[in-house]
Amino acid sequence: MNDRIRHYWEIVRTSLWLVPVLMGCAGFGLAVLLLSWGRGIISNAGEYWLIYAGDIDSARQLLSALLSGMITMTSLVVSITMVVLTLAAGQIGPRLIRTFIQDRTTQGVLGLFLADIVYLLVVFRTMDGERIDSVPHLAVSVGTGLTTLCLFVLLYYVHRLARSIIYDNVVQNVASELCRMVDALLPEKPEPPIPAESPGTDFTWLALHQDGYIQTLDAEALVAAARRADAVVRIEVRPGHFMIGGGEHIAVYPPEACTDDFCRAVRSAFIVGPERTPTQDVEFGIRQLVEIATRALSPGINDVFTALAVIDNLSAALAHIFGRGLEPSVLRDGDGVVRVIRNIPDYDSFVGAAFDQIRQGGSGSPAILIRLAEALGELAARVHAEEMRGPLLEQLDSVLATGEQTISIDRDLRILKERCRQARDRLSC
Repeated sequence: MNDRIRHYWEIVRTSLWLVPVLMGCAGFGLAVLLLSWGRGIISNAGEYWLIYAGDIDSARQLLSALLSGMITMTSLVVSITMVVLTLAAGQIGPRLIRTFIQDRTTQGVLGLFLADIVYLLVVFRTMDGERIDSVPHLAVSVGTGLTTLCLFVLLYYVHRLARSIIYDNVVQNVASELCRMVDALLPEKPEPPIPAESPGTDFTWLALHQDGYIQTLDAEALVAAARRADAVVRIEVRPGHFMIGGGEHIAVYPPEACTDDFCRAVRSAFIVGPERTPTQDVEFGIRQLVEIATRALSPGINDVFTALAVIDNLSAALAHIFGRGLEPSVLRDGDGVVRVIRNIPDYDSFVGAAFDQIRQGGSGSPAILIRLAEALGELAARVHAEEMRGPLLEQLDSVLATGEQTISIDRDLRILKERCRQARDRLSC
């Protein structure tokens, strides 16, 4: 249940509407509060130069001008945001749009503008000389102050957006989000892996009848369902995998445990959608960084420096992953009985997801291959188990083989071989 709640919270958290709606409601509440209980706070507004002291007609004209200006400024902010999202989708990658949408600054700025408009609307509709006997001086003054604040926030927002589309900043933001995902999903301390042995040969396949990416797997619900049926479930897919409906996804031991109620309970533990999400998928953040690098290495862009920055951040992320443990592949019930055997990403999967496509896209580029070899050597300091060392050595061999096949300049090839030798020496210690 916690996994399911986290999945839906991730959807809401990365939406562009939640914070603006909440701030709009706050603006409405502030207007009602000042109109209802704020009239008697200031008895003589003329004594305070910061407080509005005009009559009802002047207040209506002022609020009308403020409201018109705020609507225009909000339209400008939305237009600027859409331009940035279009540029990000075209140059950085469409899957990186969520990085801009979930930015708290963007959500907060849109929320502040919406809150100011709602506030001004509520106050403006009370500016009727036949319905009120006094001008809400404090409410009008607060409206003026909020609009002034929005002007300065607009300047900061333009500055923030201009910096947000710089490749280095995008790479850093995605890498930081990846490290947060690693901390949330992987155990803090590495533990010896428990071998996931097959409970037998007598089983039946249970298929999930929906095409799409597995977004969330409710492990607690699966364990509970298997315990009620006195069964063992072996899952062949994991969050992030694309699933074809009707395939061989889940093995159930023994076959007679696969009743209609059990099948419904197991299928309801999976959330399948049209796109990958980071809720339970560490490789999602890795592939976001890889997408930036492969686009930078495309012939139309040919931005080697961005690809090098991605390699640096990927090596830092892998070092962070190596410092933690893998998710448990065997889940037991309260009595210690094995109930679920699940497919989890291992260190080979992480290393391959990080470097395979960059190595393939950077074939023929000495700078990329040399930096990959250096990054693999730097990771040697974080290796403390053979299951980590093996994938790094295999990747290093692939980098060297790619360079020998695609690099034609002797000097570049000689440097690559030297970096690979140094990395191998460090990894072999």
